[in-house]
Amino acid sequence: MGLGTIIENIKEKITNLLPSFDGLSSVRENLKINTKVVLIIVSAFLVIIALLLVLAVVSHHKTTSNQKDQQYDYTDDSILREKLPVEDFFLPYEPDFVPDVLLEREPKESWTEEDARPFWTNPLEGNEGAWRKRIESGIDSLLEHVP
Repeated sequence: MGLGTIIENIKEKITNLLPSFDGLSSVRENLKINTKVVLIIVSAFLVIIALLLVLAVVSHHKTTSNQKDQQYDYTDDSILREKLPVEDFFLPYEPDFVPDVLLEREPKESWTEEDARPFWTNPLEGNEGAWRKRIESGIDSLLEHVP
């Protein structure tokens, strides 16, 4: 017996009850026209009532279980600590960031000539003409603006 048969039975009972009320002919005509709407509304009310009953049963069950828990008085805190270890609540330590560069040695305070020699290139070697033209054009542009 499914939900569809239950709704059909309710529909038949409603339609059988309506002819007994002769004074309500206008209501009966409206219900004949909108029987599907009436069935939907009735089924919605039945679902709401069922949900309210389930809610009442569940809330009643929760209140009785809470009252049973309150009957026991835990005076020894060590029992509660043993049940729930601290490691379950806290994550292990992890660094918040990963450093960009991990230096293998300490940075130098000052550089000597021997330290800088591998990184130094003389700009005039091989490019003397290009640098000379660049310097002269810079000087010429400065002197053009002098009154």
